[in-house]
Amino acid sequence: MVDIHHAGPYFAMMLAALAFASLPLFRGADRDGPQPGKRTDTLDGLRGFLALSVFAAHTVVHYEYLRSGVWKPSSAQFYNVAGLLGVCLFFMVTGFLFWTKLLKAGGRPGWRALYIGRVFRLGPVYLVVVLTMIGVVAYRTGFRLQVPASEAIASTSAWLALGIVPPPPTINGYADTGTILAGVTWTLFFEWLFYFSLPLLAVFVRRGRHLAFSGGLVAACLLTIVAATWNGGFVAGVKPRPVLMLAVLAELILLFASGMFVASLLHAGIGERLRLQRRRWAVLALLCLALVFAAMLDMRNLGMLSLLALCPLAATFLWIVCSGNRLFGVLAWPASRRLSSLSYGIYLGQGLALLAVFAIPDVKAYAMSGTLAFWLVNTVCALVLVTGALAVYLWIEEPGIRMGRRWARRLRARSDALVPLASTG
Repeated sequence: MVDIHHAGPYFAMMLAALAFASLPLFRGADRDGPQPGKRTDTLDGLRGFLALSVFAAHTVVHYEYLRSGVWKPSSAQFYNVAGLLGVCLFFMVTGFLFWTKLLKAGGRPGWRALYIGRVFRLGPVYLVVVLTMIGVVAYRTGFRLQVPASEAIASTSAWLALGIVPPPPTINGYADTGTILAGVTWTLFFEWLFYFSLPLLAVFVRRGRHLAFSGGLVAACLLTIVAATWNGGFVAGVKPRPVLMLAVLAELILLFASGMFVASLLHAGIGERLRLQRRRWAVLALLCLALVFAAMLDMRNLGMLSLLALCPLAATFLWIVCSGNRLFGVLAWPASRRLSSLSYGIYLGQGLALLAVFAIPDVKAYAMSGTLAFWLVNTVCALVLVTGALAVYLWIEEPGIRMGRRWARRLRARSDALVPLASTG
């Protein structure tokens, strides 16, 4: 029997990935070195840890899936919380980065360039991963249509829509379609919803109300969670009351709003006198993460305390990090920054890495034979995932980003050329 409840293998996997990413092979993932004056610099060392945390959580979910045939949260509560925290911080980082863009542009960014950048940043890797998933589905369904052709085309098209629309659970009637990618694509739908809301949110920036708005949105979400969960939260095996879905929606909005509020605080210069870059604040940042785990570990009963603790503590961590705190230098390590460059590929490709490694019968049998074997195989799987993410970054992701920038520049140049013509006309 495999013991999936010890936290030690999580940290061992992180150290192995860091050591692996420090090899010369990964120099292609190097960007500019640490820039102390750049607020987002520390985020360039954080994202890799978030993506690998989600992967670590999915290794134990995958183990129970192999045993039961059902993809669901595992009984390993530490890994559930690690994965949940990784996703939550990803959403907060998105809120922080794009609210910062609006603040720097006075609420008037180049919208076309922004959305073109998003399509070319997210789209190419997503399409490659989803097309690979479709190939796996075709293979597992014998390259024969199991449903009407119109239904197969519709479901495939929805999956290829870059996450802008929620994809259906199956393609060609294959029940485990989503598990091929470890179910990670759901987050892209909410990211796109946030991106599409930016023109409306920009009104508050243009009117100079960004701090009041983001802070008010955070407060409104917290009050909604309190009201919705006052009579009890989620209990495993018990159908949730409809009002609890309101708490879930408020929590999702709160994640983006928390990142926005942190951006507004920094933009307004609030906290500068605290000098949050100092090492002693790194202790508080890590303590916030520890308190999140303390509040969230009882996942069998996710109630008001857990929901209320998650965002404020995670947002405090993010505030300290985005203020320039490198967490004792860890976020400035070259290996940390390389893993962060590869984080999108790591996040989207984790299901395919698990599929590829465990498709080898002898490897699968060895992994399921005991605790040490299981974690050794999954650590190797993490290294395979990181290597694959490097290839994706060099050949797909980075070229896609450059292409998006070229398109944005061409559109900007064309618009600039039309302005004099319009004025003379």
